[in-house]
Amino acid sequence: MTISRREWLRLASAVPLLADYFQPLAQAQATGDRTLVTACGLCDSTCGTRATVRDGVVRFLEGLPGDQHGAGGLCAKGAASLATKYDPDRLKYPMRRTNPNKGLDVDPEWVRITWDEALETITQRFGGYLSQFGPESLLFVTRNSPDLWARLMNALGILNRVDHNDQCYVTERVIHRYMIGPHTFAYDFANSKYIVLFGWDLVARSKIVFCHQMAAARDNGAKVICFNPQYTATARMADEWYPIRPGSDLAVVLAMIQALLAENLFDREFVQAYTNFSQYEGQIRQAFQQYTPEWAESRSDVPASVIRRIAREFGERRPAVAPLHKKTVAANYLNSTQAAFAISALNILAGNIDRPGGRYFPRTISIPSVDAVYPPPAFPPKTGTRVDGRDKLPLVNEANNGMFSTLADGMLNRHRGQIKGVFWQSYSLNSFPQPDRIVEAMKTAEFMVVMDILPVDAALLADIVLPSTMFLEGSGLVGRTNNAKSPQIVVRQALTSAPFETRSLGWLAIELGKRLAPDYFRTESGSWISSSALLDEQAKRTGVAGTFAEFRAKGLHTVEAPFVPRTTFAAPGGKCQIYVPEFAARGYPPLPVWFEKHERPSAQYPYYLLTYIPAVHRRNSSQNNAILHEMMPENAAVMHPSLAAKLGLAEGMPARVSSRVGSITLPAHLTETVRPDCVLVAHGFGHVSPKVRLASARGARDSDLIPGLSIDEVAVPENFGGSGCVMDAVVNVEPAA
Repeated sequence: MTISRREWLRLASAVPLLADYFQPLAQAQATGDRTLVTACGLCDSTCGTRATVRDGVVRFLEGLPGDQHGAGGLCAKGAASLATKYDPDRLKYPMRRTNPNKGLDVDPEWVRITWDEALETITQRFGGYLSQFGPESLLFVTRNSPDLWARLMNALGILNRVDHNDQCYVTERVIHRYMIGPHTFAYDFANSKYIVLFGWDLVARSKIVFCHQMAAARDNGAKVICFNPQYTATARMADEWYPIRPGSDLAVVLAMIQALLAENLFDREFVQAYTNFSQYEGQIRQAFQQYTPEWAESRSDVPASVIRRIAREFGERRPAVAPLHKKTVAANYLNSTQAAFAISALNILAGNIDRPGGRYFPRTISIPSVDAVYPPPAFPPKTGTRVDGRDKLPLVNEANNGMFSTLADGMLNRHRGQIKGVFWQSYSLNSFPQPDRIVEAMKTAEFMVVMDILPVDAALLADIVLPSTMFLEGSGLVGRTNNAKSPQIVVRQALTSAPFETRSLGWLAIELGKRLAPDYFRTESGSWISSSALLDEQAKRTGVAGTFAEFRAKGLHTVEAPFVPRTTFAAPGGKCQIYVPEFAARGYPPLPVWFEKHERPSAQYPYYLLTYIPAVHRRNSSQNNAILHEMMPENAAVMHPSLAAKLGLAEGMPARVSSRVGSITLPAHLTETVRPDCVLVAHGFGHVSPKVRLASARGARDSDLIPGLSIDEVAVPENFGGSGCVMDAVVNVEPAA
């Protein structure tokens, strides 16, 4: 979507915020118009951004020319992010709970406190738990960034840090480490001749770094094949679309590999020189022999003749690539580890690893972390019990990602009472399967801190609430990784001072570090680490500028260098691995194998549940953004007209969608763009907190239908990559009474 400056200003003026909301700041910073460079922070594309700032207020955002990610553009979410910065519902100061009762329907009865009071309380409570019960008694529901925050957790010996990546891309990280080397999101679509997409709706996800390249691929004559149960925006761009049975992508990939091997259509030169194929050729050929296109047809609903033809074209029209990106395929189902494994093997056989037109490793400039700039003392060992059970998945343990899918079961059943204190930052309860279970899990802890931009649902459970800055108020150096055939770094700089009493997570890390782990937050001279000095060192050591202030003025640093394909790889042995002996050594399949998804249709629940993230929203975090809310205020139960007719449903009628763990009611929306045996529900809606006034009580939570799992259900040998099964559910649909 493209929004002109005139249209943006019209929309922004409709948001009741700018002049009145920030008048004191505007008066203090009246400087006239300025154009500043920064980096968007809505997703990991971090597109370069130009901001117009007038009288201390950010008036307009647009893409940064020369940026390798955004290519001078912003998606709808990025362009609308000012409506989040100036959201009147933003948290403004620290608060303390006065009501001892907790629940999503309970008023916390917050009272305003100072930052000193908040820091003192957190230090006292967390410090007490550390002394009495050890680090395993604390749970951090946060990402492992920024690096100052990671340093704090390492200094405290925090074992139980969990994040969403079992629902995102941890399977890819595990697979790639042993097959090709480091994980990468970079694809050279513009130079691809044949692209096979399994589920990834890259156009509708509106990550424009990929949209630009896909458009270039089409302009350059690439053929695009799309397998998806839904006729998506990407399917509309494709040459061919096949409404594959949900969860059967693995079958089609296995059959494509079988056809490539049977007809010797793989890239022999690459495979012989840069893989371990010759060492294990007998095992590889024998393992895939059973997965014929005819076998796959009965499991996927894709005709065998189509699978065989696509496999032949994939082998003949090089460079060819089958991209794998995050939750789609990699985390949707219990068989997603095997799907990621198979797709990676397919790409290796196609000879596209770090080659033009394929999947490549970004050429980057290393940005030194705080540990590199200020080397810390040895961190304490992380010992104790993980409440999410991740230790049953040793390869996921190596990747250091947590398990949203199993956390509630661990806290409620396996290790009830172990967690005494919780720090929760910028995650939605709706990200978890069965959100009501994670609410009950959090209530088992004695003390909970929530830091966020808005008074989200999780804040209703908090004892201390901390107001956070957002990315337009932060600073840093941001490397290009999704499109980086040559190195590039863009600046992130605060466009205004932090509003009200908001603070950054990095600032909080230093302040808590001073109190809880002071030896880890001093420089060699004995002074406290400061963010500004760290930024200066990072700017100097990367070579982008002498100081961070100089880089702020410069905005963008690019190193022109030719792309030279690798001849050695960071996987074990220095070659790409199709057969992975390290997997076999742990009792896992060393080659991809067929494995069913967890939930399959039954008489009681006969339909597949599909979920998706709308192009105009950022998962669970943008539904209170006034502009994006206007575009899509709520979700619906999307189904094929033939299914609706069978059920007695018409457009707009309330439909009850039920799974074995819960039910939701939504208006029916009829479209021929989805399989008749599927129900499609957009993710991100159904917020409860009355403090987010636009998002509250709009739509329903798709996650109420997703079963939470025990670690024993997840940690089967075939799922050694720890897929969180974020879409692995079947449902019934009926008219709501």
